[in-house]
Amino acid sequence: MKTLRILTLALPCILTCALTVSGQQRSQAGVVQELHNGPKNIGEVSKTFNNPMGRGADPFIIKHNGLYYRVWSNGRGFRVSESRFLTRAERIAQAWIAPKEGPGAHHLWAPEIHPINGKWYIYAAGADRNIGSYSNQRTFVLEADSPFGPYENKGVVYTGDDPTHETENRWAIDMTVLELNGKLYGIWSGWEYGADHHNVSQMLYIAEMENPWTVKGTRVLLAKPELKWEKGDHIQLLEGPQVLKHGKDVFILYSTRGSWTIYYKMGQLRLKRGADPLDPNSWVKSSQPVFKGTETVYGVGHASMTTSPDDKEYWIYYHSKGAKDGGWSNRIVFMQKFDFDKAGNPVFGEPKGRGPMLRPSGEYKIELSDFKKQ
Repeated sequence: MKTLRILTLALPCILTCALTVSGQQRSQAGVVQELHNGPKNIGEVSKTFNNPMGRGADPFIIKHNGLYYRVWSNGRGFRVSESRFLTRAERIAQAWIAPKEGPGAHHLWAPEIHPINGKWYIYAAGADRNIGSYSNQRTFVLEADSPFGPYENKGVVYTGDDPTHETENRWAIDMTVLELNGKLYGIWSGWEYGADHHNVSQMLYIAEMENPWTVKGTRVLLAKPELKWEKGDHIQLLEGPQVLKHGKDVFILYSTRGSWTIYYKMGQLRLKRGADPLDPNSWVKSSQPVFKGTETVYGVGHASMTTSPDDKEYWIYYHSKGAKDGGWSNRIVFMQKFDFDKAGNPVFGEPKGRGPMLRPSGEYKIELSDFKKQ
């Protein structure tokens, strides 16, 4: 069996088209709804699915104990789904409802869900007040005993340069976590300066975590936009870091260029084996983008990765633009297979874009067995 550990979506059609919940479930966190959205008879079981999966952005998925969990923003809160399948959800819940004020009250961005030490955590960016811009974005953390919630808000993660006194906290979005050698690390996209600055470069930072919501020590600048293909917009940025483990190798896949443009693409950092992840020199940056758009797929990024239900295939979820213009308003989500080369690097190939595709290995067999048990 191939091994792949993913610390990484929210499939938008699974997220934005098919999931209608009752008023009770909109207002009560943790109430689980069975979707019953699979084939109605054995003749409807298909070997293919259609891309795109639906509308949405910043897709995130994690596989845990053979089940897939997705989290996404829906207005003033987060929903979480659970499924045996990559191509459809089976259960859904309104996991958390945003407060009227305080951490996460406004501008909810890019949630991720992670099981850590028997608990479930949602990391997301948000603002405690609406100041007419996005310069007040910070990362906050939610904790629950169940992936569906209800969640307790553990507050804002300190992502500045003075962890002892926690003064002048810094702008931070897209936090993910890396568990390595018994330690926990937070990785995020942040600003060098405080909230009084606008349109400044976004860097990737890393810090060891004392617990899932508290940094231990000072943040470390991991990577900055410096290569030609990482530049070109009115701001230079690296964002959407995702951890990919494959065998003994650890990667951070990140997105660069403006997510509102057709030039959005992905780069890669690879950790030298046995090296300290807090040392920037331990990470080797790819000299070229590892995943980029085509003439028919307009910009790709903020992807996450997982394996098929039988662990025989690797799959990437990514979002792109539905049209060349439209900024953030027309993003859609796709998924496709990828593999690794002889040097151990992931090979994503070209984005396939729209059209039918064979389902992830093992899905067809699971659905057939459901009907044979009846």
